[in-house]
Amino acid sequence: MTKNKLFSIVATALASILMVFALVYYNFIVKDEKVDLSVGLPCPEFTVDTYKIEDGKFTLGGEPFNPTAQRGKVLVINFWATWCAPCKAELSEFDQLQKAYPDDVVVITLNGEARTAENLAKWLNEGASNDSTPVENKWNEFSILFGKYDTAAQDLYQMLGFSSGALPATMIVSRNGAIAFITEGSMHYDDLVREVLPLM
Repeated sequence: MTKNKLFSIVATALASILMVFALVYYNFIVKDEKVDLSVGLPCPEFTVDTYKIEDGKFTLGGEPFNPTAQRGKVLVINFWATWCAPCKAELSEFDQLQKAYPDDVVVITLNGEARTAENLAKWLNEGASNDSTPVENKWNEFSILFGKYDTAAQDLYQMLGFSSGALPATMIVSRNGAIAFITEGSMHYDDLVREVLPLM
């Protein structure tokens, strides 16, 4: 066997080893650093600020929200935006669920758009105070929680694998903290009841 042939075999073997290492590294090792959430996995811990209502008006400063504190109840997390008509329309469906099962369900909505906390409160207040606004926009009559969309909420949205900018989007978490349901798109009351009741 000539030196050139031996060199060629060794070079090919080394290149193959490097390629295998690269495939393993980028498909398994690096991937493990990014947590992808799916049904059956525990809901990750996160904390977001919530809005409270004082004298009929929204202000930031409600109790901080985290999923661990909701254990024992079914948790519904909804991502929405003020510019998204289907998002706004379905909020009344979520509120209907919250009012129907106040002891068993907690619904929080996270507004996924570039509004400051104060601007979102102002938008909610304007919708709530305008008598000509449709009933579903009188947000201060709702029982659902409105949460501040921040880095923690953004990280959760991305880990759930939602398409970039896809709204509305919803996750349902069981009483013991496991993810039970994930979807993009609108949900109606009947859809919510179908997913939530078996978890109670």
